[in-house]
Parts: sequence; C-alpha cells; structure tokens
Amino acid sequence: MNTDVPGGRVGRWLLVTGSRRHVILALVLAVYVAMFPLGIIAPDGVNALLTDRSSVAALLNTLLSGVILLVSVVVSVASLFVSQELSPVGRQQERVDSTREFRRQTEDIIDRQVSPAEPAAFLRAITRAVLQRAQELDDEVAEMRTHPGIDEATPGDLDAEVDAYLGHVAANTERVNRALDSAEYGTFEMLRAALEYDYAEQLFALRRLRSRHGAQLTDAASDTVDELEEALQFFLAAREYFKSLYLEREFSNLTSDLLYVSLPAIIVVSYAVLAVDLQFIDGAVFGISYVLLFAGAAYTVALAPFIVLTAYVLRVATVSRRTLSAGPFILDGNGERDRLDG
Repeated sequence: MNTDVPGGRVGRWLLVTGSRRHVILALVLAVYVAMFPLGIIAPDGVNALLTDRSSVAALLNTLLSGVILLVSVVVSVASLFVSQELSPVGRQQERVDSTREFRRQTEDIIDRQVSPAEPAAFLRAITRAVLQRAQELDDEVAEMRTHPGIDEATPGDLDAEVDAYLGHVAANTERVNRALDSAEYGTFEMLRAALEYDYAEQLFALRRLRSRHGAQLTDAASDTVDELEEALQFFLAAREYFKSLYLEREFSNLTSDLLYVSLPAIIVVSYAVLAVDLQFIDGAVFGISYVLLFAGAAYTVALAPFIVLTAYVLRVATVSRRTLSAGPFILDGNGERDRLDG
C-alpha cells in the first residue's frame, strides 16, 4: 500500500501517522479557533444573532440530541461486534488450530524451527525469506548464462528481468524492515510498514517472468519461483490477519474514547443551554462577545464526540481503501509495476 495521501505532510499526519488522540485535540482546537474570525469580521451580525438567545439554545439542544443518538448507536454496534466474538469452544479450537498450522507452514518458508511471536518480527522474517529466495533465483539464472536459449544482448531478457526484480525486492525489503525495526509492538507503525510492502507488484512480476521465460527456467529456478510466490502469499495472509487485529483494537479504542468524551459533553452542553436561557453571560473582551466565546466553547464540546468518530474513521477508511486488493492486483497506480517491467 502506498500511504502517500493528499495534503502532504499535514494530510499524512491527519489521516495516517498521527496519534488519534492528538488528531482529536488538534481538530477540537481548530473548531474553537475558527469561531473567532466570525466575531471579528462581522461583530454586529454576530451580536445581533447572539442577542436572540433562543437560536443559540436551539443549536445546542440539537447537538445534544445528536450526541445522545451517536453514543446509543456506537454502543449498540459495539455490543453487536462483541457478540460476534462469542462462539462455542469447538469453533475457538478451530481458530487456534488454524493459527498453529499457519505458523507451522510459515516456519517452512522462513527456514526456522520456531517463528517469531511478535507481529513485526514475524513479518520481517517473511520479507527476509522473500529476499533470500530472490537472491537464490538470481544465482540460479546466473548459472544459466551459458544456456543457448538465453540472449543476454536483448533488452528485457531473463537476466535483466531477474536483476531488476532482485534490486526492487532488496530496496523494498530494506525500507520496510527499517520501519518494522523501529515500530513498537501493537502500534499502527507496524501495520503501516507492512502495508507499504508491495507484494502485489512482486507477484505480478513473478507471474510475468514465468509467462515470458518459463521454457528457459531450470527445474531449480522454477521451484524457487514457486517458493517466492508462496512466501509472498504467506506475507499477504499475515498482513491481512494483523490488519484485522488492528481494526478490532481501533474500534475498541473508538468506543472507549467516545464514551469518555460523550458524558462530559452531555453535561457541559446541558449546562450551557441553561446558562444561555437564563442570560448569565454578557459583555465583551477585545471586541468579541462573551456569549460568542461561551457559545463557541459549548459548540466545540458538543462536536467533540463527532470529532472523535471522525478522527478514527478517517484512518480506518484510509487503510481500508488502500488495501482493497487481496491478491496479485495493483490498485494504486504508483509506477512500481513499470519499474519492474525489465
């Protein structure tokens, strides 16, 4: 997955890399600060609007109802989600057995007796196995250079394609493993590094290489290509599994953060409605009405639960949109396939 997103560094931080709680805080401050220019540019119109306290109270009442509805919906969805995790012991045993079998098969791919337990180390082991197989393929093709069926002078021949493939795999593996080394256990950085590993381009290049030069490949080289494809498929399966775990954790964090924010928001907005109706607030500072400052704060607090939902959904949607492919299909036109054409 190419995690380049619109908006440059700010957009990348907002949608992908930033801590969700930091993003929430930034959005809350942005909403509140955005109220000030309104009081400075058009103070007379704002004062006239705020003089009619019923309009402010009506707005806050509407937002209060929305917060209560939002919390009810999210709690209901969370309950449904948790209920799906409840299953008989036989099904739980099947899940454990399938996980153990997957790890055993992966150990054959990475040539280890025990596969790593941490997700980042597990993914690193697979990417290194892919790079090792790619180097073996390059060595096996190098031994075939005296074969009369290979024309080394022709652009795009077997040698050139394998060399280009090895160079691309080495660069991609180094970049991804560097990110995996710095990622903490269970963090989004681990998943983001895995999503940037371009397994789809590599699978595409291998299938094209077999289609163009299958008759030239020795049995050993053909077996290595098979092992490469199998290792990439295991990487895909592991990545999708870890992505599902991340989405489960992200949804759990969304539910808890939303509940933490919603109860104070309901209390504060309810108090704000009473304060506006009773006209407790009057006066101005630096030409900005106290009512505007107070209404802006209450408005921001009322929007806080929706901001929490927005911050989490933005990243989940970005991850989901950029990982729609579950096989050798390239949905992001980032030019990688052209560089592998050989």
